[in-house]
Amino acid sequence: MVPSRQLFLIMHSTKITIRQYDDRIVFSPVPNCIKEALTIWEKDLNGMRPLEMFAVADTDDGEVCVTYPGFAGRIAEAAFKHGVQFDIVDKRKACIPAGFPAPALDKMYGFRFSQEALITEALKKDCSGLVGAPTRFGKTSLIINTLRAYPSLPAVVVAPGVDLVDQLYDDLRGARGIKGREIKKITGTTSKVPSTDGITVCTIDCLEHVDESLPRLLLVDEPHALVTDHRLGLLNKFTKARRLGFGATLKGRFDNRDALITGAFGPVLANRTYQEAVAEGAICQLNVIFLRVELTPQYFYSRNKAYDSALFLNATMAKTVADICRNVIPKDLQTLIFIANKAQAELYLDAMGDEAELAMAMLFKNKKEREALVAKVKENDIKRCLCTNIFVQGVTFSDLAVLVNCNAGAKYTNTIQKPGRLAEIRPGKKCGVVIDFMFVPPEDYDKKDVKSDTWLMPSKDSAARKKVYKDMGYGIYEVDSVEEMKEVFDSMI
Repeated sequence: MVPSRQLFLIMHSTKITIRQYDDRIVFSPVPNCIKEALTIWEKDLNGMRPLEMFAVADTDDGEVCVTYPGFAGRIAEAAFKHGVQFDIVDKRKACIPAGFPAPALDKMYGFRFSQEALITEALKKDCSGLVGAPTRFGKTSLIINTLRAYPSLPAVVVAPGVDLVDQLYDDLRGARGIKGREIKKITGTTSKVPSTDGITVCTIDCLEHVDESLPRLLLVDEPHALVTDHRLGLLNKFTKARRLGFGATLKGRFDNRDALITGAFGPVLANRTYQEAVAEGAICQLNVIFLRVELTPQYFYSRNKAYDSALFLNATMAKTVADICRNVIPKDLQTLIFIANKAQAELYLDAMGDEAELAMAMLFKNKKEREALVAKVKENDIKRCLCTNIFVQGVTFSDLAVLVNCNAGAKYTNTIQKPGRLAEIRPGKKCGVVIDFMFVPPEDYDKKDVKSDTWLMPSKDSAARKKVYKDMGYGIYEVDSVEEMKEVFDSMI
């Protein structure tokens, strides 16, 4: 065994050379403290397991480690903490010293509130990274003006799904979009040929059709959706592009891969919080009304079964939601009721009768049917719509006033994204309202009566959602009855 003092001297005599490229970081030697800093615990339905965010190769000169390009700060922090010396050698091509153009800030326009200050702060930092802004703050304007700031660079704009790509494509070509540049779109049903010197808008998975040497500017909407292994591979093939991710949710993935968002893009360059955006009048206040619902202690072998009993397939809850939609929410206020699956949809529709329509991807025969329903919601022709997570992102319903969460969820991305649908400022609108359910155990229950605590999952998730809402800065209210909910609701609107 090496004596501790000798080990200390060995560690402090080691000097790491960190070579930073646009698509990767390479460093050697490879001390264990850096490996530990680049290892996270990944979560799946079977539990937690370590995930190494690096690869090590043996060479004639010893071990060499390769990791994601945004981890320079993580590596340096770990090295500093453990007293390991390091040098950083900048090999990036997407920076001004290497010939990357400085942003033409004078070519940007059409901002509202602090959008200009936010994107200017980010672009002046001359590196890849993340730009944070709440839903409805105007990420599209930030993306469009980033493209204006680099008018000569071949650019690719990426979004997670077809709906978002279609919307971005229309916005880029619209009256407030980009003038005088070729703009092409690539989705699963369109041409697969990108623009060589203009702008290409595509889904994440269609990045495979974009040559690795083409883009110098890679802009990503909702970057949290890119950090699966397959999608990271598509992203990392671009060796000389400036990467900028624009997101309202830069953390909160179920699989605990949040660190890889930074790894893939870099640090947060500029951020506008929900509370800051509300304070400047860019978005409206959001309030959450929790209706307390008592759970019945009983054994369930899975989380899904516990939710079926408490919420998804609970006839009493379906009637309660119908009661809320009829007697709490005014008929003229557009409302989305988020549900989990088809069985729940049928139960809740039966309780609501003809007062609601259903939006589920599996029920649309084709894209035309889906677009027709989306158009009716956008035009406010549908006042009550049960929907799955297809409406969590990629659509803008300007008249939406209320969201009823019958899909539960914990502290993860969807919990943050859903309320953001309500944040748009509209004439006469005081706030957006989320109606949620706080599941609680009976006060006098005996833990010995139930051999598993799976039945408590809805309660634990409710508490987690409440914490997320509170941390965001939403108003939080709890009520014990639909009648009490109406009093609180009426006081808000």
